[in-house]
Amino acid sequence: MRLKPRQLEAFRHVMLTRGVTAASEAMNIAQPAVSRLIRDLESEVGMTLFTRQGGRLLPTPEAVLLLAEVERLYIGIDQVARAADDIRQHLNVVLRMASVISLVRPFLHQAMMEIVGPRLDLPLVLDVENSRHIWDMVEQSHYDLGLVFGPPRQGDLQTVHLHSSTAVAAMPPDHPLAEKDVITPTDLLDCRVLTAGRNSPLRRGLDRAFSQAEQAPLNTLETSMLNCCHFAAAGMGVAIVDRITMRAADVQLCAKPFLPVIDVSYYAARPAGSRQILVLDQIVERIKALLDQDTTALG
Repeated sequence: MRLKPRQLEAFRHVMLTRGVTAASEAMNIAQPAVSRLIRDLESEVGMTLFTRQGGRLLPTPEAVLLLAEVERLYIGIDQVARAADDIRQHLNVVLRMASVISLVRPFLHQAMMEIVGPRLDLPLVLDVENSRHIWDMVEQSHYDLGLVFGPPRQGDLQTVHLHSSTAVAAMPPDHPLAEKDVITPTDLLDCRVLTAGRNSPLRRGLDRAFSQAEQAPLNTLETSMLNCCHFAAAGMGVAIVDRITMRAADVQLCAKPFLPVIDVSYYAARPAGSRQILVLDQIVERIKALLDQDTTALG
């Protein structure tokens, strides 16, 4: 499969403007040329991306999913443009970081306020993304530092272990299961189980636990672990999460150990062969210290 940048550009403009006419104006080419680029793209990817209804182009579900990936490409292009501006203005020390949301508050916030807050000479970019995306971007040296959910990837990335614990079942304090010492898959048969996305290491561990049980819960809600905590606090079900995420959610929940044990770990990752950057080392060490000090998160 050989996709051409012009095809993706036409696809993006049509998706964003909802029409060939506006896309052709944005690209400064004729409408038939836009239509041809879209047809060529559909042929290349082997999917129908648009249907026609009353003279309008309607994106298919596949087109919506593809747009998310194309937008990532354009974010990368925008970052290159910003870097070029920085280099031209001799501001070529922009540090680019990304973190999973569960580490942002309070840990990363606190570390950055202490270490970066007093400095006005340090341009920074901080993205909040999922672990899979962060691992990929660190491997490609698009991020100088990534704070991620484990396990660590194989390869030459520079990784620092930040924290490990085990998964818990989180629920409101007045939930019937809150009286139990531990929670097992059997206990959840009559509950809605709030679970992380399928790419999450915790979710894969939970799926293994359910597959080994004689019965598995049928009623589930799949979302981010932070959302799992908020839904659990609202009485929507029992969330299988980790205590770091519970700390980030900052809602009233009762946590019970979940069996079988699911290990949960966080790591700091830097590109292979990258130079030492003192401020990033300081941020990593401070986050690690804050995690170690936070007995609520480690409980």
